[in-house]
Order: sequence, then C-alpha cells, then structure tokens
Amino acid sequence: MAGRVPDRDVVAEVRAGRPEPVYYLYGKEQFLVQRALAAVRAAVLDPKTQAFNLDTVDCKEGAHHAERILAAARTLPMLARRRLVLVKDADELKPEDLEAMLPYLGNPAETTCLVFVAQNADLRRRFFLELRKGGGLAKFEPLYERRLPAWIEGEARALGHGVEPGAAQLLCDVSGADLASLSQALEQLSLFVGPRQRITVAAVEELCAETRQHSVFDLAKAVGERDTRRALHQCQRMLQAREPAVRILFMLTRHFRQLWIAQELAPQRLDREEAARRIGIPPFFVDGLMTQARRFDGRALARAFEALYGADRALKSSHAGDEVVLERLLVDLCRTPTGGGAEAGPRRG
Repeated sequence: MAGRVPDRDVVAEVRAGRPEPVYYLYGKEQFLVQRALAAVRAAVLDPKTQAFNLDTVDCKEGAHHAERILAAARTLPMLARRRLVLVKDADELKPEDLEAMLPYLGNPAETTCLVFVAQNADLRRRFFLELRKGGGLAKFEPLYERRLPAWIEGEARALGHGVEPGAAQLLCDVSGADLASLSQALEQLSLFVGPRQRITVAAVEELCAETRQHSVFDLAKAVGERDTRRALHQCQRMLQAREPAVRILFMLTRHFRQLWIAQELAPQRLDREEAARRIGIPPFFVDGLMTQARRFDGRALARAFEALYGADRALKSSHAGDEVVLERLLVDLCRTPTGGGAEAGPRRG
C-alpha cells in the first residue's frame, strides 16, 4: 500500500538549515510547490555563484533524462558548498528513468540538492517508496476552506501583521481559495495598512472586498431576476477580468449560501449590523442581499445548490471548457422557479 504522504513544512525545514539531499515536490497546489522550491533554492545556492551551480533538466524536452540528472547531481560545486539540480515536469519521467536513479537515492552526493518538481507521483513505484523512506517526498494539496483563515493569519504574521477577527474570513470570501491570489491580496494589504499595523475588516473591505463582491452580487442579482442575458454578460466580464472559473463558482456558491442564511434571518427583523455579522458580509450589502433572498424559497435554493454542485463536478472532471460549464450553470439557475419567500428584512439601524 502506498499510503498517505504526511503533511510537512519544507519551507521551515530548509530555513532551519535541514534541507534533504533529494526532494520530490508535487501536488495540485503549485503555489505551495513553487514556494517550497524557492525556499530550497535560497538555502542551497549562493547568489554570487548560482550561475555556476544551478542545473535545470526539463523532462518535457530531450531524452536520456536519468543520465543527464545523475551527471548533474554528481558534479562538484564551483566556489560554493553546494549546488542545486532542478528537475522540472518530473512526472514525465519514464519508469526506466526512475529505476536508473534508485542507486543514487541510497547514496546521494553530499554537495548536491536534487529537487524534482511535478504535479503527480505514482506512489506504487519503488523510486517513491525509497524516496519516502529518506524523507524527500512532499505533497502539496489545496487547503480545505476551513483552513484558509488560519493560513491567511500565518501569512500575515510572516509579513509582520496581526489580523482582526473576521478579516481573514472576509478575505477568503472575496478572493476565493486560490492561494496565489490570497498571497497577492495580503501583500497589497500589508502596503495598505503600513508596517506592523493590524489588518482589519475595514481594510479588507476598502481594498479588496467591494469590487469582487459587487461583481458576484451583480451576477447573482441577474440570476435572481431571471435575466439570463445579463447574467451571461456579467460572467463574461468576470472571465475577461481573469477571474478563474473555479473562483466565480466559489463566489456564486458562497453567495447562495448567504442568501439561504439571509432568508432564515429575515423573520427576526435584525438591524443591519447584526444581520451582516451573522451572514458574514459588509453591512452595506445587507439590504440588497435580503431583497435577493426574497426571490427564492427553500425549494428554489435547494435546486440552485444542486446546479452549483453539478457545475463544480463538471469543472473538475468534464472535458467541456470552463466558460461552457459556467454558461450552462447560469442558464439552469435562471430557469429555477422562483418562490414566495418572506418579505421581511432587516430594519435600519
């Protein structure tokens, strides 16, 4: 049995001065893969001599990859303690290449750090079994939604900032689960709030939230009004603005979840601030959200979630393009029968 590859913090390992002689960094979350690679590179290479001590092998190009990798790994560093051999697209390596490199795993060069970067690994092969024993196998998968706020807070601390309660969750809501986008947003927030200042909900709202929240709000409003043409147009605008399809779907799903909560809160006639807190949105979106929620009853929302779930599966497994999947989703949502939701909404505070 291949078993599960345990979670590990490669960045912390190499920064603590404990880099492995061989790494195989892989997984769907390439942002974390590339971050680990950057940490290894910084720990191993001296900037003054890295031009002499970095070899790169692209497994999508050329042939005899094992020979080239082993020759580079056994070359002595020049004017430095160690050298780095980077193997890109390592999941393109043939089984015979992996077999040929097995002896090296048992006796790696002390002056070389050999790093394979890939998206996949066949853990049944002996190469990976041996690599796992030596501690060089590291898998990076996308974080579960519930782990994102803690990740954001950790990234903020590394930049020298505390995070106000609720700010990390709001950043997730408006930026989605893409770690590269979240990291970029945090860098912008760091500059926005200033050195050693706390990242607040207000800062996230002012810098990040309004544009994206309005975009998905307008998209959901078009769906709520059963305006297929406007919904498709708004979706096209978001795609043209380089919003990934998975993030658009994430934001739509989040929005419909907020509609469900808003519908349940409507009979309580809460003031705007309390309704905003319970739903998890800025107060200035509450009235519009409540208006949208009144356009759906429970059955209509349930059918909408079925369509959203189907689109999620299609984006992950279908050969249809992302744009086609989203267009089909929006047509389905706009055809969802409306319900007679409650008319009550939050009173003005």
